[in-house]
Amino acid sequence: MQEIYFDNSATTRPCRESIEATVKAMDIFWGNPSSLHRRGTAAAELLLSARNEIITAIIGSKAASALPKRAGFTGSGGTGTLIFTGSGTESDNLALSGTLKALKNKKKRIITTDSEHPAILETLSAAEADGAEIYRLSTVSGVIDLSELKEALTPETSLITVMHVNNETGAVYDIPKIFEIAKKAVPGIICHTDCVQSFLKLPFTPKDLNADMITISGHKIHGPKGVGALWISDSLIRKKLPMAIIYGGGQENGFRSGTENLPGICGFAAAVKAAGTENAHIEFNKKTLLIREKIIKNLPAGVHVNTPAGKYVPNILSLTLPIPKSQPMLNYLSSNGIYISSGSACSSRKNTVSHTLTAFGLSNNEADRTVRVSLDSSNSEEEAVFFCKTLGEGIEKLGGR
Repeated sequence: MQEIYFDNSATTRPCRESIEATVKAMDIFWGNPSSLHRRGTAAAELLLSARNEIITAIIGSKAASALPKRAGFTGSGGTGTLIFTGSGTESDNLALSGTLKALKNKKKRIITTDSEHPAILETLSAAEADGAEIYRLSTVSGVIDLSELKEALTPETSLITVMHVNNETGAVYDIPKIFEIAKKAVPGIICHTDCVQSFLKLPFTPKDLNADMITISGHKIHGPKGVGALWISDSLIRKKLPMAIIYGGGQENGFRSGTENLPGICGFAAAVKAAGTENAHIEFNKKTLLIREKIIKNLPAGVHVNTPAGKYVPNILSLTLPIPKSQPMLNYLSSNGIYISSGSACSSRKNTVSHTLTAFGLSNNEADRTVRVSLDSSNSEEEAVFFCKTLGEGIEKLGGR
């Protein structure tokens, strides 16, 4: 049976380079990077190499000359610091909880949006229960109203966190402008963005985004699961922000204790390197746009594309189907070797209507009939046509309206 994987926003298939680097690190460089003997030193050097590979992809090759060349972990002028974590979720938690912890009893008003990933929303809900004030900007049609943002910013605002690309609708939020407005209104405000869905798919540097902290994840870019990272600016490091939320041996310069997952980190770095040059996103977006257009052209009657009103990435499509619920369609497509999702994989098993889709403007009923198709450059236009054909057959079988 032909298999078509259209769920790349949930996870991606590890590339060959990532698999080989992961196995090599596990098999040959199995020493502890914190150990001072030869095996430990070899592991530490490999860790440094992987860190530099990933941070270069974030800050750009022109700034990478300032990165450390010898094993040992320090941030240096203009490069910021990269902290390895166990996932994008942990990186978000470190950014938010670690910052709030450092602020102690100081101002704790935080601005976010109503369509963030659960890693952000659940962390802030916990902070809210603990006394923090959370303001959630609306994202109707995938657009943030900048006038609402300006009104929401007060002298008491300490932190703003807004994702770069929405994982369910593909909406691209104007992070550079949002953070520019925030920093102008509240000097010293800390700006964090979750770039899990935009890393290596859209061009950016921390300077471009006006960001102080950036979250990325390995398994979204053909790397392994179980490894993420948080980039932190030099200015925050000097302020000793954020504070650690995991205690132990003080690894990752004290920001995240626990022996580093060197195999996962090496697989992450190999996936970054395999992505190619700083212009690799151009080919990715060109290819996925062609597939997207092929899908839209061949969609069965009655299927509605939830296209954001502003900018959006071509690789994520939100489709509302003319059937009572989306889950039977997911099952039908899966039985035919086609894999899509009903929204964020991190929350799809909770059997609740997507908060992102209702924030977008869909009714509960519409959200319950909506699926997400997320593409990769390895997909093809032929797969798009077969998907649409099978989708149409499924709508007929499942009682399409």
